[in-house]
Amino acid sequence: MKKIDIDSWKRKKHYNFYKDYDFPLFSISANLEVTDLIGHIKNQGIAFFPTFLYLMMKAMNSIEEFRYRIRGDEVVLHDSVTPSYTVLNEDELYVFSTTDYVSDYQTFIDNVKRDIEESKHGDRLEDIPGRDDLVFVSSLPWISFTHTTHPIDTKHPDSFPRVTFGKYYEENGKILLPFCIYVHHGLCDGLHVARFFEEIQKNIGEFINRK
Repeated sequence: MKKIDIDSWKRKKHYNFYKDYDFPLFSISANLEVTDLIGHIKNQGIAFFPTFLYLMMKAMNSIEEFRYRIRGDEVVLHDSVTPSYTVLNEDELYVFSTTDYVSDYQTFIDNVKRDIEESKHGDRLEDIPGRDDLVFVSSLPWISFTHTTHPIDTKHPDSFPRVTFGKYYEENGKILLPFCIYVHHGLCDGLHVARFFEEIQKNIGEFINRK
């Protein structure tokens, strides 16, 4: 992690423009094509959620703009960012679970499965104190949506990216996954979100064709 010298930062003007907004986030929703991924995980008996979470976080970590965070009057760049995601517990209430991102696929998958099982018996609904290297992730496997919104505390704005993906569905012979992301406009632009989507699709192809 390193502190950004804002005065010499190429985003200085954009950051200063948005940093005092009550709601500095923007969102983009799109469908990701997961036709081949769904076929592959069904053939291999692989769980969808942890696999897609890995491919998504790998994409996010490859783009610098998603690793910036605002700390008071400072901006920092993390070496990597980690998913904090929702899990349904035994009372059918969502709770938070966090699994540190690692680049090794199987290690990450095993850790996610372990953390999900532990979270099912818990009730954590708070962020981890002192950590701003998180990405908030929600999964809505019961519904295919065109857009989502998030409750935001405008009195205490933050710079965490927020991601939601829904129930995949078939259309014109393709399987599509509804996907929505919120990001802080002082740190990230539409160009970077587009690259993020492209990276996810690239990671899916590489995952399917890996030896």
